[in-house]
Amino acid sequence: MNTDFETRIRNRFQTGFGNWNDGYEAWLKWCDELYEPDAHYNVMTFRWTLQEYKDAMKQVFAAYDVELGAFDNILVQDDWGAIRYTVYITNKKTGEKIEQKTMEFVHFQDNPEPVGARVIEGWALSDKPIV
Repeated sequence: MNTDFETRIRNRFQTGFGNWNDGYEAWLKWCDELYEPDAHYNVMTFRWTLQEYKDAMKQVFAAYDVELGAFDNILVQDDWGAIRYTVYITNKKTGEKIEQKTMEFVHFQDNPEPVGARVIEGWALSDKPIV
């Protein structure tokens, strides 16, 4: 990493994982810190507004226990970041479990403090569908 902005992007990734693993309400609160209000998130063939992404994740958290594992890789260059990590998903009804490998590419915007680095748009793809 070459800049303070790149360091702050890396910190956003690392802080975000803890919020995912604390459940939907913690994740929802984190979204308001992490994403620009007009941000978009792309998952498979969907390009969601921030509100659509929040609504989709509410459904996911209602049906599945989702735990993010350790980072395999974090790369940050200028205002872009890429992360690869493992996701453990358990269907709450059936108990079926899968392990996904996920890759994300994220474009950030730098803002004055206290707002800081926030996502403009992100792209995510996993190697397996949710059970």
